[in-house]
Amino acid sequence: MFDIAIIGAGINGSALAHFLSKAGKKVAVFDGNGIAGGGSGAAGAFISPKIAKGGDLKAISDEAFIFSMEFYNKNFPNYVINSPLLHLSKQHDEDEKVRFFKEHTHLHVSTPDNKLLELLEPICKEYESIYLQNSAIVNAKGVCEALLAGSEFINEDISTLTCKDNYWELNNHKALHVIIATGAYKKLLELPYINPRGVWGHRVDIKTSTHIPLNIHQFVSISASHNGLAAIGATHNVHYHPQTSKEPYDIYLGREELLAKASKTINLKDVEILKDYTGLRSGSNDYIPIIGSLVDVQKTVKKLPNLTKGEKYPPEEFLYYPNLSMINGTGGYGFVLAPYLASMLCENIINNRAIDRRLEPVRFFNRWVKKNMLSSRL
Repeated sequence: MFDIAIIGAGINGSALAHFLSKAGKKVAVFDGNGIAGGGSGAAGAFISPKIAKGGDLKAISDEAFIFSMEFYNKNFPNYVINSPLLHLSKQHDEDEKVRFFKEHTHLHVSTPDNKLLELLEPICKEYESIYLQNSAIVNAKGVCEALLAGSEFINEDISTLTCKDNYWELNNHKALHVIIATGAYKKLLELPYINPRGVWGHRVDIKTSTHIPLNIHQFVSISASHNGLAAIGATHNVHYHPQTSKEPYDIYLGREELLAKASKTINLKDVEILKDYTGLRSGSNDYIPIIGSLVDVQKTVKKLPNLTKGEKYPPEEFLYYPNLSMINGTGGYGFVLAPYLASMLCENIINNRAIDRRLEPVRFFNRWVKKNMLSSRL
């Protein structure tokens, strides 16, 4: 019997396992695709802030960026490469957003030194840009493996999840508490009010004679080069889903697209393709991450039948699955958001500390009920 079982060994599940095992819990992490075998393994794993004018996601991302930079550098320095960041607008209607962020952010916006400025001037000439001295890229698979060091990893696909009297049964395993961290891949429970958006990600590792002095975000993300090696990646295909698409993903076409977009930012010479990584990243419908307890739809509707007539109730009135949580919807900022969110969810599970209401899955429940008023559709 495990104290906690986490389904999914991407960055969300791995970060949560780290905090829970540090808190003294006996943790098992299950994933049939291996560690970082999905979208996390295909991530560029850039640790950088979200450039936006405002809103909940920007506020959460700013806090997560500061938290995660310190977290990775303090706990896993061997998997971190710290580099400055240059962020450029993709088109001129984004210039105002970039300028606004630069003028109002509490993060330290720097000015490149003269030597670096000479290299960057051709890149920055046409578009508005921000230069930050502090950003990083982490080794995606390596850091996930390191995060799981205090837990038991079981390379198994969980196909059945059943709630018993005082524990959960996962295939033939048992746990007191379960956390679903499967992203946009297959569902284990019927949760019709949560439908994560799957966005296909592609990263390509390259060798190039072009010196790239810093991380660059524009049409795609380009890492600083080290010993002639660099990475290019993006969450760039919203239509392809490995479980529903009729045709397989064209990795060669995707690679050409990444290289073409990168060449609009910087002239890469003598490019040699080393390896491609692909996987499905998960975003929420309102773009804000999802962490917390899950509403049991059938039991809640039975308890509160007037929900189907449009009557509203506070979340405290709903019935939730016992000892079941979710961490999801981190999208292309998974390696930034995951440690911050995982620490928050760990505090909720261990010390019953409230989760930020903006992040809880229950926010989708009332919206879903409103669109499905007739009991026959519930």
